[in-house]
Amino acid sequence: MVYGERRINHEKVLLLAVTAALALSACAPRYNPNSQKPDTELSCTEIKGEIARAQSARDEAGKNRGLSAQNVAWAIFFIPGIVANEYTNDQVQKAADERISKLNQLYAVKRCS
Repeated sequence: MVYGERRINHEKVLLLAVTAALALSACAPRYNPNSQKPDTELSCTEIKGEIARAQSARDEAGKNRGLSAQNVAWAIFFIPGIVANEYTNDQVQKAADERISKLNQLYAVKRCS
């Protein structure tokens, strides 16, 4: 009987850990570098808006790296989540950097000022 009760407690802990991991993963920044229309059709104002959107995603990802609230929560509930969180934030920052570079080139080609 004790074994059965212990098993239920382990299942509850596992369920809690999985639930916490899913909840925390929902907090990870998301960034889709694609605009609603092709880049070549963007106006100068739209290019500025896309740069701002990419910079905002990059900044948010930067705040979630290192000793962040997200990583502390991951440390409490699910240690491998820290690695996943760092990787996700790194990927968001790289995608944003690439997008910003591409948009800045487009901005120059279109001679926006």
